[in-house]
Amino acid sequence: MTKKSLLLTGINGTVAYAMKKELAGTYDVSGLSVVRMDDVIGELDNPTWKDQLDAYRDRVIDQFTTAFRGKEAVVHLGWNTRDEHHRAGLDPLNILVVDCVYQAAIAENVSRLYMASSVHAYDFLEVQRHNGDPIKPFPDTRQDDFGVATTSLYGVSKRWMEIAGQYYAERLSPSQKILLVRLGAVGREEEPEKDWARLWQSHGDLAGLLSAFIECDADAPNYWVAFGVSDNIGTEHPRPMFDAVNPYGFTPTDNAYVELEGLV
Repeated sequence: MTKKSLLLTGINGTVAYAMKKELAGTYDVSGLSVVRMDDVIGELDNPTWKDQLDAYRDRVIDQFTTAFRGKEAVVHLGWNTRDEHHRAGLDPLNILVVDCVYQAAIAENVSRLYMASSVHAYDFLEVQRHNGDPIKPFPDTRQDDFGVATTSLYGVSKRWMEIAGQYYAERLSPSQKILLVRLGAVGREEEPEKDWARLWQSHGDLAGLLSAFIECDADAPNYWVAFGVSDNIGTEHPRPMFDAVNPYGFTPTDNAYVELEGLV
């Protein structure tokens, strides 16, 4: 039987590494690195900022349109994390690239579009400190989407990705669906780090949610936001920080505290 085709942007990153490792036997997995602005600028003669931006958008759209053609699922992971991450920085080109992903995926009728958001899209630190109720995702994100701050400008960019997804969901064909995943802590190795144990997502749970989305029934929602975390509960944390509910029948099974402390 022919495998479904899955394309990963940001193919050289940690999350793409884990997905490819887990799913290469199930899907026909390919990937790409997003074209860099530096490569485009070098081809222009005395460009204005608008010339640069327009040329870059055209190049990215062309790259994605060609790469997405015939793909049944696309996972967007590509991000300039050197200049924008949860500690500092803001790169507006990350937002431009997100828009290009949505446009190209819709134009090429990609059935399943997985967008890598982040737990940093909403400030989870209060829950982390006080063992509060698990944070619920869309459509009930702690009652007031705009009343909850992000942790950083990086989180602002990721929330923009989610809002843009709601906009583009209205423009999907009947066969297309968008999933925004607020990824937690995914490492290249399987072992969780103690400082980020409550945010940890195992490679198995990462791939499990993606596969459940790719294989979901036609009557599943055409837009959803889910938390990409494992079932991390331990002696000091009897409840998970995030509610991993989703409409695809997937339940995370791994637990960072089992790995760290041998807890059951």
